[in-house]
Amino acid sequence: MMKVLRVTLPMVWKTMPFTCLAYLLLALAHGASWGIVAPVNQILYDALADLAFAGAGATLRYVYLGAAGVALVMVIQQVLNGVHNYIGSNLYNRKADGAVFKPALHKKFGRLPAQAFEDKEVLDNIEKAGEGCWQTPYLLMTFNDFIFFYGTYYVVMGIYLWSMRPLLLVALALIFVPVALSQIVEAKLWDKLEKESAPIRRRFEHYEGALISREKSKETRLFGVFHFFRRLYMDTLALLQQKEWSVQRKIAAITLGLNIVKAAGWVGIMALLFTSLTGGYITVGAFAAVYASIGMLFGALEEAFTRIKRDVSGILGKARNVIYVLEMDENLPMSTHAPDFAKGIIAENLTFSYPKADKVAVDGVSLHIKQGETIALVGENGSGKTTLVKLLMGLYKPETGSVSIGGCDTADTQESALFSQTSAIFQGYIQYVFTLAENVYISDYAAGGEMTHGTKFTRSEKGMALQLSDTRYANEDAVNRTVIEKLTAAGVDVTDTATFPQGLETVLSRDFGGVELSGGQWQRIAMARGMYRKHNFVVLDEPTAAIDPLEETRIYKQFSEYSHDKTAILVTHRLGSARIADRILVMENGKIIESGTHDALYAAKGKYTEMWDTQAERY
Repeated sequence: MMKVLRVTLPMVWKTMPFTCLAYLLLALAHGASWGIVAPVNQILYDALADLAFAGAGATLRYVYLGAAGVALVMVIQQVLNGVHNYIGSNLYNRKADGAVFKPALHKKFGRLPAQAFEDKEVLDNIEKAGEGCWQTPYLLMTFNDFIFFYGTYYVVMGIYLWSMRPLLLVALALIFVPVALSQIVEAKLWDKLEKESAPIRRRFEHYEGALISREKSKETRLFGVFHFFRRLYMDTLALLQQKEWSVQRKIAAITLGLNIVKAAGWVGIMALLFTSLTGGYITVGAFAAVYASIGMLFGALEEAFTRIKRDVSGILGKARNVIYVLEMDENLPMSTHAPDFAKGIIAENLTFSYPKADKVAVDGVSLHIKQGETIALVGENGSGKTTLVKLLMGLYKPETGSVSIGGCDTADTQESALFSQTSAIFQGYIQYVFTLAENVYISDYAAGGEMTHGTKFTRSEKGMALQLSDTRYANEDAVNRTVIEKLTAAGVDVTDTATFPQGLETVLSRDFGGVELSGGQWQRIAMARGMYRKHNFVVLDEPTAAIDPLEETRIYKQFSEYSHDKTAILVTHRLGSARIADRILVMENGKIIESGTHDALYAAKGKYTEMWDTQAERY
């Protein structure tokens, strides 16, 4: 708990100091307004008692003053309550979520090494941190209120009770001890539940997606496995409920004990009040004021610990996940020197394994790619092609060995410098919910919307897409011409108004008033995006799986011309496409087992020949 507060409170105060200060001061004032209710009530009750015993006239004005004081305190209390809640729920919580924790997590994700996202435990922690991101502010608000609101209230009441009879305060304080201990136990139970539930919840969400997701549910129904996934969904739901029910039963037992302690405390305080009144320690007005405040005291105590049970016990585990992710090891390289591709790419003795994998993905690979050389990687699924590409690009860092890109060691070079001259088209491309043009030139966006070629575009919402502002810029037409050129080279006809009714400004999402494209059309756009980005090094990793062979051949020829004098790596299962490469590398079990041109490899009668003949039989 203390570590969570030590890390998160400074983050919030640094980002939104005025909101935090306002919330703190309001909590103090609000708590004090609760605390002075009893003393003000005593003034009224004592005046009424004097009036009842002394008769009308002498003390009537004190009754009016007491009543006015009670009314004033109640009005102030209601005003402070409204403002306090508004600042908390509408400013503190929302701003802390959107301006503090989410940006901090997003920045952290950008700094984590890419291979970290291949680890299931990391993904579990990220999923849990995402939930904790919006729940952590509630935890901080609860801590703030517990110390400054409830704390102020009980300090004022404590001073009041101590001034009448110290034993009253001692009895009240004794009630807090078992209640506080029970909350600590509950917090540990909820924390344990959160750790056990996160991986189960991820499976639950996966099964749910197979049932109701627009894309996944089609295949689920086609293969007739809807009931199979529904059974998995229900079984996982039952497991989650079972774990939560187990915790709830233990908490119910603790709550029962807590209620018994509160009942005993109530009886004890009432007995003390009667003995204090009959013993002459307190006045009739004080007795009435304290008696009237006992319900408020216990109500505040119950509310405080209910919030602790709800927020601290239920949220502390998620808040710890936020801290865990923020403190994950980044191993950030220091060098900002951009690579010089005139020196090529040199890999020496590369070894890499995925987390908890039972075999090595890349095993002792050494390779030298010259400037302007095009390399094709071929091999069966699982042979290590994509992993080797990610190592050569610097996305992954090798466990042993090194990769030098243009003279820069990838382990020592920051990604911003390493990727500044790199482009890639992956099979798992992203379908951005932007316009057609923005899907191509998106790599031009830098921090603040400043584009690498000097044009500054503003962002205005149209659906969920980023749109060019109405203001014309000097080189906007030049950008659009370049976009059209790359789209045309990738086989996209921008003039096809049936597909792109608004041309370059067509939003590529039916969900937001735009159009829906086929997989092949999206792959062509991804290809255009990769060709648009300025680069000296380009990677194509199975980018044409949804494109027919004839169109694929045309695109690869276009790519070959476009990547002339640029270093390129092509990963493909279609060996015919690999012939555009200067050199073909054959991989098997994480090793490069053959290297050469198509003619040389085919003549060698090895693995490449076997793969070529097998594919040739299909045509």
